[in-house]
Amino acid sequence: MLNDADSKLLAFAQALELAIRDIYATLVDRGTKTGDELAILKLMHSHHVAYEQSLNGMLSKKAATSRNDEVFTQTFSALSDPTKTWPVLLELENTAVATHTALVEKIESPTAASLIASVVMVEARHAAIISTLVTTNLGQALDNPATALAAP
Repeated sequence: MLNDADSKLLAFAQALELAIRDIYATLVDRGTKTGDELAILKLMHSHHVAYEQSLNGMLSKKAATSRNDEVFTQTFSALSDPTKTWPVLLELENTAVATHTALVEKIESPTAASLIASVVMVEARHAAIISTLVTTNLGQALDNPATALAAP
C-alpha cells in the first residue's frame, strides 16, 4: 500500500502523463504529419497512454482525475505553429524526464519508484528520437536542459 506522500507524487506524475497523452492525441488528430512522423506521434501517444494507465492501476481510488492543464495549455499554445512541433515535443519530453527523475528521488515505495524509473527510461528515448528531427548535433541532442516541474 502506498503512503499518502507517494500517492500524491504518483497522482502528480499521472496528471502530467494525461496532459502529454492529450497533446499527442491532438497532434495525431490534426493530421499535419504523415508517414514516419505520424507513426512516431502515434507510438509516443500509445506509450503515454500506457504510463497513465499503469499509474492509474497503482493509485486505484487515489488516481488523478484530470490532466495537468497548465502543461497542456502551455504546450498546446506553443504547438500552434506546425513547424515547431518537434522542438516543442522535445522540450515536453525532456521536462517529463526531469520531473519524473525528481519524483523517483522522493518516492519511498520501491515498486512505485521502479514504475516511474521505467517511464523515465522510455521518455528519455523519446527525447533522443525527437532530437534527431531537430538537430544533428549529438551533444545537443543528448543534453537535457529542462527543469523539473514542482511536485506537491
